[in-house]
Amino acid sequence: MCYETGLYDIKNLNGESLLNKKILAICNKKRLPKKQSQMLTNRYLTLNLLNNVPLEEYNKYKKALQTDIKLINNHTKIEELNSFNMITMKQASEIKKQYIKHKDFFQKLMDGKYDSIQNLSFDIIRFAFSRYYNNKPYLSDMTQKAQYGILQVGVLGLRGIKWNFASDCLAHSLQEKAEDIIITEGEAIGKIIENEEFKLKINEIMKKYEKQYFFSTGKEEESITFKDPNLFFALHNAYIELTGRKQKDKTWNLDITLSDEYDFTDLQEIEEYVDNNDYLKSFVGATANNFAMIANSCNVVHTYHITIKFSINSKEVGL
Repeated sequence: MCYETGLYDIKNLNGESLLNKKILAICNKKRLPKKQSQMLTNRYLTLNLLNNVPLEEYNKYKKALQTDIKLINNHTKIEELNSFNMITMKQASEIKKQYIKHKDFFQKLMDGKYDSIQNLSFDIIRFAFSRYYNNKPYLSDMTQKAQYGILQVGVLGLRGIKWNFASDCLAHSLQEKAEDIIITEGEAIGKIIENEEFKLKINEIMKKYEKQYFFSTGKEEESITFKDPNLFFALHNAYIELTGRKQKDKTWNLDITLSDEYDFTDLQEIEEYVDNNDYLKSFVGATANNFAMIANSCNVVHTYHITIKFSINSKEVGL
């Protein structure tokens, strides 16, 4: 089949007619009228360009081109070829150009070697988050793959600096179907209980009810913002709900629910947490100024609801 055979000496072919004849021979087709021969040449060269791009996102284009190449005969009309509505030769040339330019980065993504992408180049960041490229449908598949790769690097980097909760939440948002999660045990709850902002918030709420024996706050009556980066990256501005029962020793048994809509694109204050951490400088440089673009890339980052439930005694927060 013609799509299995490369044509590498296009520049050495002498004129359009010779080029058309060469491609006819490659495609095992008999003589065609000039118009249909030009269609075949156009579709073949377009496919030949895309064959240099091994990203699975472009398989749909290649399949459409292969189908149309088979269909072309003496009477074929251009409107009968679906691939012309999907991709032009000029667009395929731009796709190939961008892939070759960032080939090393994309090869590591295809191999799943996110940990080997240590330094994100300015070029790949600019390409991934560029409105110019993202607004071109035939390039958006590539830019979204680049965004996904950059954020996967972020997942590993966050885990590398022991921000496991933040890493887990970002990783979950990159799933194609990021379902809501409920946490009732584990490391994250321990971090919250030890957190100073959490203790201060519980004390603040308890002062309102210290003369009562039972209370329950409203579902969205109180909120908390954490300064600890590991918690901040995961729970940006969470609602906190308390139910309290006073005990005989005058302490309180507290049932606590934290809830938040995880949206990585909403972390506008992210740069406050960079300090002198070299990894974070790189990661923030890749993302902090591009939240709007990430938000528009609905196939990359997904929002979901986090609910955290646990119980403590008021002594655990100094009451």
